Amino acid sequence: MDARQAARTLEMIRTLMERTCQYQLLTARAGLAAGCLAGLGSLLFLFLDPANRLDFVAVWSLVFLGSLLATLMGTVSRGRERGERIWSRQARAVLLNLAPSLFAALALTGYFVDQGKHLWLPGVWMLCYGQGALATSAYAPRSIRWLGMAFLPLGALTLWLGPNWAVPMMGLVFGLGHIGLGVFLLIQ
Repeated sequence: MDARQAARTLEMIRTLMERTCQYQLLTARAGLAAGCLAGLGSLLFLFLDPANRLDFVAVWSLVFLGSLLATLMGTVSRGRERGERIWSRQARAVLLNLAPSLFAALALTGYFVDQGKHLWLPGVWMLCYGQGALATSAYAPRSIRWLGMAFLPLGALTLWLGPNWAVPMMGLVFGLGHIGLGVFLLIQ
């Protein structure tokens, strides 16, 4: 075996090993749905008052639950198409790595809502989401790493801009970010 053939064989082995570790059930449709829901949530505040805690929590809870449902439905659908188990080792690894960021986001949400500072949450959520995406990037497609790296500075920017920019930044960052992810996954 010559050096060139050995290098190709080694690259093929790396690719196969990477696939066995990577979570492959993320769907473009789920990203597109999450992005559209975030955009719609932001647009609702043209009619609702974002300073109203109940409206704010209700809208973003529905956006989160809708996005979660779209992700679950997309995952189940893609798993069935591919004949793969939904609750695989990779899925457990992704969830385990994502759990601390989700817990932090939930705890901080409770605190900020209780303190009447809920309009600071979009920046906090972006930071937690960015950390979660980066924590799962070893098991997820490369686009998740880029999404996580984008969310961290955008979360900091959202906090810097302050409460008046909270809702528009949710639409821009979560909305366009997930639509961009969905488009990237479609063309990949």
